[in-house]
Amino acid sequence: MSIFKTKVLKSFLSYKLWLIILILVIIQTTLGQDMDKTIKARKPDLVYNDSKEFIIALNNCIDWIEKDKSIYQIIPREIILAQAIIESDYGKSRFSKVANNLFGVRTYDLSKPHVKPLGQPDSKFGLKKYKDKCDSVGDYINILNKGNAFEEFRELRYKMILLEDIDVYALVELLNRYASNPNYVKLLQKTIKSLKNERVSNTD
Repeated sequence: MSIFKTKVLKSFLSYKLWLIILILVIIQTTLGQDMDKTIKARKPDLVYNDSKEFIIALNNCIDWIEKDKSIYQIIPREIILAQAIIESDYGKSRFSKVANNLFGVRTYDLSKPHVKPLGQPDSKFGLKKYKDKCDSVGDYINILNKGNAFEEFRELRYKMILLEDIDVYALVELLNRYASNPNYVKLLQKTIKSLKNERVSNTD
């Protein structure tokens, strides 16, 4: 083989080697980006051992849900936390354990997964059963954003967003139809105040 042919062959092999390296780098970079997207998109596990861990886990779930929401679909964080605390007793209620239901959401379509209230096997409704607790949070947010009973809530929230002045105590006044308890609004406001005070004390 002539010296010229040898040089050409070496140049060709060198070119192929660099091409292979370049392709491998591109593949590795693409896979790394896809993995990062998968990690970021992964739904957080809503697991906890006490009330503080419950709040932390619930906040992580809300963060994950809100990443795909517009500002006009956001439910004030204090309201979500307060209702979850009241409806599930910090995730300790029977329905939160057996149905992953943190908000006492009912279903009258008994063909769908549900859990009947204790001692009421003939009940015409059940508490919705979710795949996981974070799904329960997402469904609750959709109910407030789309349910007919909460149209006034959404209208007031919209006005508050435009004014950049969110008054959660005024907003919960319009959640009186969420539960049959006549003192539900006062209970919500009291729980929100407690959450705010606890947050202040933790930052002192």
